[in-house]
Formats: sequence, structure tokens, C-alpha cells
Amino acid sequence: MLSENAAIAGANYVAQTLLLVGFGLMMLHYFRVYKRPYLRYWSYAAFCYALSACFGLLRVSGFSTEGLVITFTTLHLSFLYLSLSLLIIGTADVVRDRAPSIWSRRLMYIFSFSLGGIALLPLLSSGILSELLPFFRDTLTLLISGVVSLAVGILILSHAPASMGPRLIAVAFMLLGSKNIILVQFSLFSANLSLSPALWVIQGFFNILFIAMAAVGIIIWLLDSERHRSLMAVQKAEYLNTHDSLTGIENREELMSKMPVFIDSSRATGRHLTLFMIGINRFKAINDTLGIRGGDRALIEVSQRLQTLPVKPLAVARISGDVFVLLFDHLKRRSLIEDLGNVIQKWIQMPMHIDSKDVNLTSSIGVARYPQHGPHSESLLNKATIALANAKRSENPSMMFYLRGMDQNYIRLVDLEPELKTALSKDQFIIHVQPLYQSNIRQLCGFEALIRWQHPERGLLPPSEFLPFIEELGLASELDDWVLEHCARFIAEWRATGNEVLPVAVNLSARHFQQPELVEKLKSLFSRYKLKYSDIELEITENVAMTDVQAGLNVLQKLQEMGIKVSIDDFGTGYSSLAYLRRLPVSKIKIDRSFISELLRDGVDNSSNNSIVSALIHLSHNLKKGVVAEGVETEEQFSLLAAMDCDQVQGFHLSPPVSLTAALELLQQHWKSWKASPVKLAPSPS
Repeated sequence: MLSENAAIAGANYVAQTLLLVGFGLMMLHYFRVYKRPYLRYWSYAAFCYALSACFGLLRVSGFSTEGLVITFTTLHLSFLYLSLSLLIIGTADVVRDRAPSIWSRRLMYIFSFSLGGIALLPLLSSGILSELLPFFRDTLTLLISGVVSLAVGILILSHAPASMGPRLIAVAFMLLGSKNIILVQFSLFSANLSLSPALWVIQGFFNILFIAMAAVGIIIWLLDSERHRSLMAVQKAEYLNTHDSLTGIENREELMSKMPVFIDSSRATGRHLTLFMIGINRFKAINDTLGIRGGDRALIEVSQRLQTLPVKPLAVARISGDVFVLLFDHLKRRSLIEDLGNVIQKWIQMPMHIDSKDVNLTSSIGVARYPQHGPHSESLLNKATIALANAKRSENPSMMFYLRGMDQNYIRLVDLEPELKTALSKDQFIIHVQPLYQSNIRQLCGFEALIRWQHPERGLLPPSEFLPFIEELGLASELDDWVLEHCARFIAEWRATGNEVLPVAVNLSARHFQQPELVEKLKSLFSRYKLKYSDIELEITENVAMTDVQAGLNVLQKLQEMGIKVSIDDFGTGYSSLAYLRRLPVSKIKIDRSFISELLRDGVDNSSNNSIVSALIHLSHNLKKGVVAEGVETEEQFSLLAAMDCDQVQGFHLSPPVSLTAALELLQQHWKSWKASPVKLAPSPS
């Protein structure tokens, strides 16, 4: 019905086929370059439309039988409707930034081929109905394609960027849809129910024109998009040069570029510029507990809190992993700075809820001021860094102002870092052990591992020369691992040479005790060296156990279930309460040497201190925990502790720390005496 002139129809179909194949290849190429899903669907739509035109050409060629005409008509319509479905899918991707689901797409494909089956209806009818059905079929095709094209144009116009490319595409589809709807009207009101050859030529010309418009529009759109994307990339690069990529606040470079301006302003107005450097305490433990992503979310939360402080800072920056900087220019009195520092710490310390866990962060603050601490940005930042390093030391307050002399400690720390890392990697540390004795029979019952540094230039260094720096540099866990590994090794070597061993106590740092993987790490260590779980005991200070009570209880419970004994070291110097002490699954309490040193000081009976030590011993026994007294220096102290029923003692009076060779001799002598003794009061061999 749509064409009574086969030559005109054939030329139309050939022209549309060639144009659509080229259009489809162009969009497929752009899809491979730009990876825009809608280009792929629109390229498939163009190919399907080209196939539809090919079958249309075969239908009107004049060389087909009646059966082939019906087949070609069915395929012509099916691929036409399929191209419309693909056009809708691509448009949905433009509008919603995602294509319809795979099931929705499959339903659309099935529906398209079902509509194409309408061409078979004339075979099932006869008479006047068979003459009218092709007219209604072609009119319905024009109507559906017109409505779909018009809708696609309107959607692109309303949702795509307001630039020339999308507008040209939208106008092309809207004109194509309008043209088809107008043809429907001509078809319905035509006297002979057909379109004239002239009208067929005109509508074919407009099809080609509108497809070409859409192709040009897509090219313009893609070029504009790439130009916009390049501009956004440049802007993002510029942003990242001045801002922290995780938190979005300013980075170190931007802070350093702004500080001279603030310093000049403070100089001109007579104000004091105050720099707060804030470091999150134990942030590695947060990462170990929450994972890297959880730690990142905690840092984002900290940055947001710093930006919403009651007193708005001049600048907020993140200059390294867990270190932030705030600048203020209105704080003249030291008391105001201290008050604001307390507010900042409380602001950070408020509970966070991350991955269904409540997290409480604490912070340390280093403060430097202009003009008191320097006239330049770099010097102020360096001095705030030094103050922060000092504030993080356990014996210092959590907020410290820079003071003269702090530089030396900081320089010493910086100089020691590579030396300590080299010492760990090259096994420059050595282990000495201090024997423990049962107080009632003065017999050996175990050892405590103590570390020394065999420095290549300075000789043998005691722990006081390097352990504080190990803590500050965050190397405590690595050092603990080294000590555990070497203790396990020499115990295994002693046993392999036929010696019976006694337990060796190893001190654990707070950082190590709070690691979630500690239990698995110990299991692996004991398995690797084929040790019994009683061969190594662990010691932690009461402050370590109390830092996170619930987490501490969980770790201690798991260690107890494995059979690893844990002692509370330096008891009496921390802040644990009797209620918590009762709950902790530990086997021994080690009374700090500061209490023992006061016993019989200068040969005089210190009754008040004696009462404290006696009370600690009886309390521990009532809680079913053994007691060890540290720092026993005299025979009088030893006798008094034995009379108080203290279980074990250690100190220079009985034995100083000794080398592993000397310790093995003590061990062999102990077992020789034990086996010769008729009464076995010492621990049985392991």
C-alpha cells in the first residue's frame, strides 16, 4: 500500500540501507572508543533498521512469489520493531544512565517479533478483509514508529545536556515521529487508501535527512562530552593538587601556600597565629580492627568534625595519614589555646558508629605559634610536629606547646629510626633472661625475656636507651614479633638437645596486644617450633589490659582457652579497679618494683608500704592468681616477701639478667638438683 511504484520504493530502501549501515558502523566505532552503552544499542538499532529496509526492498522487487512476499514482509516488520525497541533501550540508558534489566530487554525483543507476525494475518483471511489488512498493518507501523520517535526525541531533549548535539538528535527524532504521524493522517483520509508516489519520495527523503541529522548530532554530542570530560579531568587534577583525595579538605601543599598569607596578615594586625597539629592515637589498631576502608571512614568523620568545630578555623588540612592541622588567629592567651585544645580532643573523642561498631578515638595535639616559635611556615610546621611527637609520649600530657629543647629529642628520634629498622632486619638485638624463683624454696621456676641492643658502634645498650623510641616510631609490634620468634627458637633448641625447659615470660606492647591477629599469630609460632602452650607466658601492663576492656577480655579469654598464661606486669602503677582485676582471666600479678623498693628502706620497717604489699598478695590469692614480686634487691626484702606468702620473686639479689648460655647452665643445674632432691617441690619437668 505504501508504494505502488516499485522503482521508487526500491531506491528509497537502498538509500536508507546504505545510510543506516554507515550510521550503525559509526556508532559502533564510537562505542568502542568512548564506552557509552547507548551507542551500542543505537548502532544495533541502525543495523536492524537496515535489515528491515533490505527485506522491504526484496518484498517490492517484483521477483518474489506470494509466499516470499509474506515472509519478507514479516521480517521487514519484525526488524523494524526490533530497531524501535533497541532505540528505546538506548534512550533509557541516556535518561537513567543505565539500560533496562535483561528481562525487560528480552520481553521487548519478543514483543517486537510478535508485532511482526501481524504480516501473516492476510494469509488467514479472504475477500475484502484481506485487502484491508495490509492497509491497517502499514498504518499501524507508521503510527507506532511515529509515536516512538517522537517520545525518544522529547526524552532526549528533556534529560540530555542542554547543548547543540543532544538538541539536534532530539529534533531529528521529533521531526521523524511527526512526519510518520502526518503520514498516518494522509493514509487514513486518502480516497484510495494509498499514498501517491510523489508523497512516498518526499517521506523517503525526509527519512534520510532526519537520520543524517541524528548522526551529526551524535558526533557533536560525543565531541562535546569528551571536551567536557577533559575539562573535568583537568579541574579534578587541580583540585587534587590542593585537596586531600580521601577527606576533601586541604592537603599539605595547599596549607603551605596559604600560611605565608596568614602570617603576613597576623604581622599586619598584631594577631597571634596558632597552629594545632592533631594526631590520632593508635590509628594502626583502628585499621587492624575495622580494616582499611573502616579506617578511611573514621578519618573522613574526623575531618568533618574538625570542619564543624564551635570555633571556625582559618584552615583545616590533612597533612599525612592520621595527622591534621588547624589554624586560628584569634587566640592570644595560652589558657584560650588550652581550652580550645580540650574542645578539639572532646570533639574527636565523641563515639563513632562504623560498620556496626562503636569506635572511640583519642588524639594528641602539638601547638606552635607565630611569632613566638618562628616567622616562617616551614619552621612553624616543624615545631608543631616536634610538639606532637612529644605529646604522643606516654609520660607527657596529650597536648603540648613547642618548647626549646624539644628539637633534640625529635632529632634523636629521626636519627634512630633507620638504625632501629636496620637492627631489626640484621638481628642486632639479643635476648637476655632474668630468672624467677619460688620464694618458699628459693628454686628456679622460670625466666623473663629481656632485650638488649648490640649496637655496632655504641656496644651493648639497655632497653631504656631504645625502647621509648621503638614505641614512638610504631615499631613495638615488630620488636615483639622478633622477641617471640627468638624465644621460641632457643626454647626449641634447648629441648632438641635433651634439656627440660621452664616457662619464659615475654612482654607484649599495647599495640601488639590490640591486634586482632595476635591469637592466630601465636598459634602459628607454637606450631612452627613444636612448642607447648605452657612454654611461653605473656606479660602485659594493667593499662594495656584496661585500654579497651571488652577487647582485652576477648583476647585474654582466647589465650586462656589455648593454654597460654598471661600475667599483669607492673601492677599498682596503672588504673585498673578491683572489679576488673577479678574479671581478667590472668594467671599472675607482678607487683611493681616501686612497692618492693620501699620495703625495709634503709633497714627500717615501712609498715604502711608493707601493709599495701601484703594486701595485694592476699587479694591476688583470694582471686586465685599467683603473685610475683619484681626488683628484690636484698635478703631482707626476700625474707619479708616469703613471710607474706608471695609466690615468686625476681631481682638482682637472686640473679641479674643473664645470657642464654648462662641461663641454660642455670636450667641444667636446677633440674640436676631437682632430680636429686627427695622432695619434689619445684615444678615438674615439661
